[in-house]
Amino acid sequence: MNKVILAGRLTKDIEMRYTQTGKAIARFILSVNRRVSKDKEKQQADFIPIIVWNKLAEICSKYLTKGSQILVEGHLQIRDYVAQDGKKHYIAEVIAQKLEFMGSKVTAGNEQLQNQEQNISQEEITQDTATDEEIPF
Repeated sequence: MNKVILAGRLTKDIEMRYTQTGKAIARFILSVNRRVSKDKEKQQADFIPIIVWNKLAEICSKYLTKGSQILVEGHLQIRDYVAQDGKKHYIAEVIAQKLEFMGSKVTAGNEQLQNQEQNISQEEITQDTATDEEIPF
């Protein structure tokens, strides 16, 4: 089973792009605290790349900014590529399937929209998955 659940904050604004076929893709880094000892005050942050596709990516781009606190549910994906120097590199990233906006900066006027979109999942939006060739970065 490959399932990841993370809670953290965005380290910077979302990078939003579209593939050549028109699919939306959002990329951001999630800062997640990790205890390094039994002492609750000693923590370190892990910076985890998150990828979001399609309508969920557009929603994230619209409502989330640097510092936004979210809960991400998805799966771990390991990609590899060969650099110009011939070395093979591996990238670990989480493909988000569901997000919860925790304390988002959505205004009261959009409260109904926030409630509808707050727990939206990728499976509810589309069953499409993108191939590696479609990833624009």
